[in-house]
Amino acid sequence: MSSLDPETRATITRIIEGCVFGDLATISADGRRPRVRPVCAFLEDDLTILVPSHTSTRKVAEVAANPEVEICFVDREHWQVRVEGVAEIVSDATVKKRLIETTLSPKLWRGFFPDGERDARFILYRIRPRSFEWMKEWELRYRRVELTPADSPQRSSR
Repeated sequence: MSSLDPETRATITRIIEGCVFGDLATISADGRRPRVRPVCAFLEDDLTILVPSHTSTRKVAEVAANPEVEICFVDREHWQVRVEGVAEIVSDATVKKRLIETTLSPKLWRGFFPDGERDARFILYRIRPRSFEWMKEWELRYRRVELTPADSPQRSSR
Protein backbone atom coordinates (compact mmCIF):
# COMPACT_ATOMS: atom_id res chain seq x y z
CA MET A 1 0.00 0.00 0.00
CA SER A 2 1.24 3.45 -0.91
CA SER A 3 0.70 6.80 0.70
CA LEU A 4 -1.03 9.59 -1.20
CA ASP A 5 1.64 12.30 -1.42
CA PRO A 6 0.74 15.97 -2.08
CA GLU A 7 1.95 15.90 -5.71
CA THR A 8 -0.12 12.80 -6.49
CA ARG A 9 -3.15 14.31 -4.79
CA ALA A 10 -2.74 17.55 -6.78
CA THR A 11 -2.45 15.62 -10.08
CA ILE A 12 -5.54 13.52 -9.39
CA THR A 13 -7.50 16.59 -8.30
CA ARG A 14 -6.45 18.60 -11.38
CA ILE A 15 -7.53 15.86 -13.77
CA ILE A 16 -10.90 15.21 -12.14
CA GLU A 17 -11.72 18.90 -11.68
CA GLY A 18 -10.93 19.42 -15.37
CA CYS A 19 -13.81 17.15 -16.36
CA VAL A 20 -17.54 17.75 -16.44
CA PHE A 21 -18.37 14.05 -16.66
CA GLY A 22 -16.88 10.77 -15.61
CA ASP A 23 -17.61 7.33 -17.04
CA LEU A 24 -19.02 5.14 -14.29
CA ALA A 25 -18.61 1.37 -14.58
CA THR A 26 -20.85 -1.05 -12.72
CA ILE A 27 -21.89 -4.66 -13.17
CA SER A 28 -25.45 -5.42 -14.30
CA ALA A 29 -27.82 -6.35 -11.48
CA ASP A 30 -27.76 -9.99 -12.65
CA GLY A 31 -23.95 -9.92 -12.33
CA ARG A 32 -23.38 -10.92 -15.95
CA ARG A 33 -22.51 -7.77 -17.91
CA PRO A 34 -20.40 -4.67 -17.45
CA ARG A 35 -22.22 -1.34 -17.74
CA VAL A 36 -20.58 2.02 -18.39
CA ARG A 37 -22.29 5.39 -18.63
CA PRO A 38 -21.31 9.05 -18.45
CA VAL A 39 -22.33 10.70 -15.18
CA CYS A 40 -21.99 14.09 -13.57
CA ALA A 41 -19.42 13.65 -10.85
CA PHE A 42 -18.30 16.07 -8.16
CA LEU A 43 -14.97 15.76 -6.34
CA GLU A 44 -15.05 16.46 -2.62
CA ASP A 45 -12.13 17.80 -0.58
CA ASP A 46 -11.57 14.35 0.92
CA LEU A 47 -11.27 12.86 -2.62
CA THR A 48 -14.59 11.07 -2.40
CA ILE A 49 -16.74 11.57 -5.47
CA LEU A 50 -20.43 12.46 -5.42
CA VAL A 51 -22.57 11.04 -8.24
CA PRO A 52 -26.25 12.01 -8.41
CA SER A 53 -28.75 9.62 -9.92
CA HIS A 54 -32.46 9.15 -10.44
CA THR A 55 -34.39 6.15 -9.16
CA SER A 56 -35.46 5.32 -12.73
CA THR A 57 -31.89 4.47 -13.83
CA ARG A 58 -30.44 0.97 -14.04
CA LYS A 59 -27.45 1.96 -11.96
CA VAL A 60 -29.58 2.05 -8.80
CA ALA A 61 -30.22 -1.71 -8.95
CA GLU A 62 -26.68 -2.37 -10.13
CA VAL A 63 -25.04 -0.52 -7.24
CA ALA A 64 -27.45 -2.13 -4.77
CA ALA A 65 -26.41 -5.57 -6.06
CA ASN A 66 -22.69 -4.73 -6.17
CA PRO A 67 -21.36 -1.42 -4.79
CA GLU A 68 -17.87 -1.98 -6.26
CA VAL A 69 -17.46 0.63 -9.02
CA GLU A 70 -14.87 2.35 -11.13
CA ILE A 71 -15.12 5.84 -12.55
CA CYS A 72 -12.79 7.17 -15.24
CA PHE A 73 -12.08 10.80 -16.11
CA VAL A 74 -10.25 12.11 -19.19
CA ASP A 75 -9.43 15.81 -19.36
CA ARG A 76 -8.90 18.02 -22.42
CA GLU A 77 -5.16 17.41 -22.38
CA HIS A 78 -5.77 13.65 -22.48
CA TRP A 79 -4.74 12.99 -18.91
CA GLN A 80 -6.86 10.26 -17.42
CA VAL A 81 -7.53 9.02 -13.92
CA ARG A 82 -9.36 5.87 -12.92
CA VAL A 83 -10.86 5.65 -9.45
CA GLU A 84 -11.73 2.25 -8.02
CA GLY A 85 -13.98 2.33 -5.00
CA VAL A 86 -17.19 1.54 -3.22
CA ALA A 87 -20.40 3.49 -3.82
CA GLU A 88 -22.70 4.20 -0.92
CA ILE A 89 -25.94 6.13 -0.73
CA VAL A 90 -25.78 9.57 0.89
CA SER A 91 -28.98 10.12 2.85
CA ASP A 92 -28.06 13.51 4.33
CA ALA A 93 -30.34 16.09 2.65
CA THR A 94 -27.88 18.89 3.46
CA VAL A 95 -25.28 17.30 1.17
CA LYS A 96 -27.86 17.06 -1.62
CA LYS A 97 -28.92 20.66 -1.02
CA ARG A 98 -25.28 21.86 -1.16
CA LEU A 99 -24.84 20.06 -4.47
CA ILE A 100 -28.00 21.63 -5.92
CA GLU A 101 -26.96 25.11 -4.77
CA THR A 102 -23.30 25.01 -5.81
CA THR A 103 -23.09 22.92 -8.99
CA LEU A 104 -24.62 23.00 -12.44
CA SER A 105 -27.85 24.96 -12.58
CA PRO A 106 -30.59 24.93 -9.94
CA LYS A 107 -33.08 25.00 -12.82
CA LEU A 108 -31.51 21.85 -14.26
CA TRP A 109 -31.59 20.12 -10.87
CA ARG A 110 -35.25 21.09 -10.36
CA GLY A 111 -36.08 19.63 -13.77
CA PHE A 112 -34.96 16.21 -12.57
CA PHE A 113 -35.89 16.60 -8.92
CA PRO A 114 -38.82 19.05 -8.49
CA ASP A 115 -38.79 18.55 -4.72
CA GLY A 116 -35.07 19.34 -4.53
CA GLU A 117 -32.97 17.60 -1.92
CA ARG A 118 -36.04 15.91 -0.43
CA ASP A 119 -37.19 14.42 -3.75
CA ALA A 120 -37.59 10.66 -3.25
CA ARG A 121 -36.26 10.08 -6.79
CA PHE A 122 -32.94 11.79 -5.98
CA ILE A 123 -30.30 9.19 -5.18
CA LEU A 124 -26.85 10.50 -4.33
CA TYR A 125 -23.86 8.18 -4.26
CA ARG A 126 -20.54 8.82 -2.59
CA ILE A 127 -17.69 6.82 -4.09
CA ARG A 128 -15.05 6.07 -1.48
CA PRO A 129 -11.81 5.49 -3.39
CA ARG A 130 -9.64 2.46 -2.77
CA SER A 131 -7.15 3.25 -5.51
CA PHE A 132 -6.27 5.76 -8.20
CA GLU A 133 -4.54 5.11 -11.53
CA TRP A 134 -3.51 7.94 -13.84
CA MET A 135 -1.50 8.63 -16.96
CA LYS A 136 -1.19 10.90 -19.94
CA GLU A 137 -2.86 9.22 -22.90
CA TRP A 138 -0.34 7.47 -25.14
CA GLU A 139 2.13 6.94 -22.31
CA LEU A 140 0.83 3.40 -22.02
CA ARG A 141 1.87 3.17 -18.39
CA TYR A 142 -0.43 3.88 -15.49
CA ARG A 143 0.84 5.18 -12.21
CA ARG A 144 -1.11 3.58 -9.38
CA VAL A 145 -1.64 4.32 -5.74
CA GLU A 146 -3.67 2.17 -3.38
CA LEU A 147 -4.95 4.02 -0.39
CA THR A 148 -3.85 3.01 3.06
CA PRO A 149 -6.41 3.11 5.88
CA ALA A 150 -4.91 6.49 6.90
CA ASP A 151 -5.46 7.84 3.36
CA SER A 152 -8.94 6.42 2.83
CA PRO A 153 -11.80 8.83 3.24
CA GLN A 154 -13.69 8.08 6.43
CA ARG A 155 -17.42 7.69 6.65
CA SER A 156 -19.13 10.85 7.81
CA SER A 157 -22.57 12.34 7.93
CA ARG A 158 -21.71 14.55 4.92
